[in-house]
Amino acid sequence: MKITAAEQFECVSDVLCDVCGDSTRVEGYGLQFGTLQGSWGFGSVHDGERYEVHLCEPFFSEQWPT
Repeated sequence: MKITAAEQFECVSDVLCDVCGDSTRVEGYGLQFGTLQGSWGFGSVHDGERYEVHLCEPFFSEQWPT
């Protein structure tokens, strides 16, 4: 027996670069981005704060060339 139900799902449709604001979607390849994360520890002025930054491939490659 097949049981069906109408459900709503939330999904990521795009990720914008936090530096330049461009879409990270590459036609035929989906979302292409780098993520930098920061987590400040005990004794820091920012103790307990957490950050996440999304970077597009062109900006990431410009900052950290191979």
